Amino acid sequence: MRRDVPLGRHHLSTARRDRESVSVAVTKRRGVVFAKVRGEIETGTCEQVRGQLLACLADGPDGLVVDLAGVPFLGSMGIAVLVEVREHAERSAAGFAVVAGARTLVRPMRVTEVDGLLGLCATVEEALDVVEGGPRGDDGFSWWSS
Repeated sequence: MRRDVPLGRHHLSTARRDRESVSVAVTKRRGVVFAKVRGEIETGTCEQVRGQLLACLADGPDGLVVDLAGVPFLGSMGIAVLVEVREHAERSAAGFAVVAGARTLVRPMRVTEVDGLLGLCATVEEALDVVEGGPRGDDGFSWWSS
């Protein structure tokens, strides 16, 4: 269903507004794809983010690092997208890691116990090590415990 939201003299469909409120910038380094997500991953944007992240796996990279530094909030829809993309990465033998440093992102992944499954990392460098199969020391999140 399409719903218009009045914006002064103009109307902007909520579907169009939602699509414009999230972006995924993709780069590649050393065979690993880096997807930097900006905006909210919510009901109106999760399919777009899902599609763009799955497209990152299409060429068979060695790994995929999803950087959530530009995401202000992560709810259940966003977590479900990340779990699904991780499953696709595993089936295509690609490493997978998620970068999230903000407590508002880390906490929901810890509470739902998907932090280990998603390869949750505090920095891009740590995520690259995880994706490339290197050693992983301290998880970088000792600054808060609950």
